[in-house]
Amino acid sequence: MELALSYRGRCGLRAAVYLARAWRSAERARVTDIARAMELAESYTPQVLGLLARAGLVVSRAGRGGGYRLARPPTRITLLEVVEATDGNLVLERCPIRDGACTPESPCALHPALSGAATAVARTLGATSLADLANDLVGSA
Repeated sequence: MELALSYRGRCGLRAAVYLARAWRSAERARVTDIARAMELAESYTPQVLGLLARAGLVVSRAGRGGGYRLARPPTRITLLEVVEATDGNLVLERCPIRDGACTPESPCALHPALSGAATAVARTLGATSLADLANDLVGSA
């Protein structure tokens, strides 16, 4: 079983990690700097940052001295917030037994186990801050 984020989710997480690392600096990050440092497509990065901004995780300012910054300290932003901002809520969209969606009124036999797994993933992502991830990555680089 593969547990993976979409391309958009991976880009959003990488951009958020960049902004978490830059948090102590008072400067705003430019799209080109974020894209270059995190190996993201420069043309796609503003779209992902826009999703993070709509979720209230990132603030932006246009013009000279403008750019992107986290809306609050990275210790107060969870990985779950970043993932949900870019990939949506962690829900089972397709039942492997029925090849469609299960309903709460008529779940398949596999539904409780997969639902429990999704809940555990959400709980873990919700307990991990963006600062935790940024610090771990810096330490391993």
